[in-house]
Amino acid sequence: MSQTSPRDSVGGLSTLLGGIANDVQDLVRGEIALARSEMEQKFERFVLAVIWLLGGALLGFAGLVVALEGVAAALALALPVWLASLIIGIVIVVLGAAFAKSGLTMMSLKSLTPDRTADNIQKDAHLIKEHT
Repeated sequence: MSQTSPRDSVGGLSTLLGGIANDVQDLVRGEIALARSEMEQKFERFVLAVIWLLGGALLGFAGLVVALEGVAAALALALPVWLASLIIGIVIVVLGAAFAKSGLTMMSLKSLTPDRTADNIQKDAHLIKEHT
């Protein structure tokens, strides 16, 4: 029969605990890397949303200018020219509103949360609880 000395048990336990500590460090580093990557992606999407919002606002402003020119032409001449200007202005305003709405939708706070990271942290916590 082989007997293990208390010194061997302590050495094995310290090796095991050291391995667990290294695994936890690796896990935390991985989660931080995932969070950083996910936030970079979300930030890029946010910047794109701001660009769409500004583009929509500029188109809306241009549409307003054209629509107001149409109203002015209508008051001055009461000819079909005003109607054409007014229709073009309305179309541009509608397009600008659609772009601005798309930008606002993309900028919602929900789209900025790091969902995958939160899910992974919950899974990791559950896994650690099961093994302790």
